Amino acid sequence: MKKKTTRLQSSQYILLLESFTEWLKLLNYSVFSIPALSSTVQSFLLYQEATGKILLAQLMAGDANNFMDLLQNKISSRSGKPLSIGSINKHIQALKLFSKYIRETGRSNVGFALQQLTETRTIPVWLTVAEVQQLYDVIENDLLGIRDKAMLAVYYGCGLRLNEGACLEIKDIDTARKILHVRKGKRYKERFVPIAEKNFEEIKLYLDYARPQLIQEQKHEYIFVDASKGRIMNRQSLYIRIKKLVKKAKIKKQAGTHTLRHSIATHLLQSGMKLERIKEFLGHADLDSTQIYTHIAEGTTPLTIRWKIKTIEP
Repeated sequence: MKKKTTRLQSSQYILLLESFTEWLKLLNYSVFSIPALSSTVQSFLLYQEATGKILLAQLMAGDANNFMDLLQNKISSRSGKPLSIGSINKHIQALKLFSKYIRETGRSNVGFALQQLTETRTIPVWLTVAEVQQLYDVIENDLLGIRDKAMLAVYYGCGLRLNEGACLEIKDIDTARKILHVRKGKRYKERFVPIAEKNFEEIKLYLDYARPQLIQEQKHEYIFVDASKGRIMNRQSLYIRIKKLVKKAKIKKQAGTHTLRHSIATHLLQSGMKLERIKEFLGHADLDSTQIYTHIAEGTTPLTIRWKIKTIEP
């Protein structure tokens, strides 16, 4: 049986992939997103080679559709199941970016008519205020505990997505105005998030006291650092750390970083905050994404949360 190659053979494709990656960097795409975007484009170019097309001049609009058809029929080697709609949509996003790149740089005038697939929405898992308090209760009173509280302040208190928190740098915390600057949000949109007083104190304590001791000899500006050598905590490390807190707190729900985001949105809605304000807080593109929290909040007891969200000007 012929072994499937995972390396590009066409010298033109190799250079094209390298230049596409550099283009993403110039546009300030997240260091955590670029590898995934480039990997999808590499898979597409490998598919092109497998079909006998080794030059960009041979590219046709339908090639992207054929590649996506192949992916939708693919069985994941890890899960043994077809790729999820979310995973398919990430591939579509990467190919649309690639199409934009080759057209804007004059390499080709071929465009891909790809549409995102519609996902069936389910009501997300969320934690009660008491369950969030359980997370705080199991945190140790040491350097890592200070870091853990800062993580909860970012993911629960400020409602950030996993990647947004992983990309945070020291310059993104405006200590004078007590706001957090999300530079690389979903679809690469920026937003400013107010930091409630308690959360601000926890973040400030971490930055002033714990982080300098954890960073050691490393030289980088990312906020969250590894416990042993002060290296950047990537998305997986941050996610695993939150999962460990959930387990330690003996919370039975399948909860991670995004659960904290769902939780604060639900708590704010329960406390009476307008849906439009929550939309801005979370960085949703439209109200449709925020509407799901009305289904969670319906029938629950209203909460009194000391939380002020002021209008933030860039």
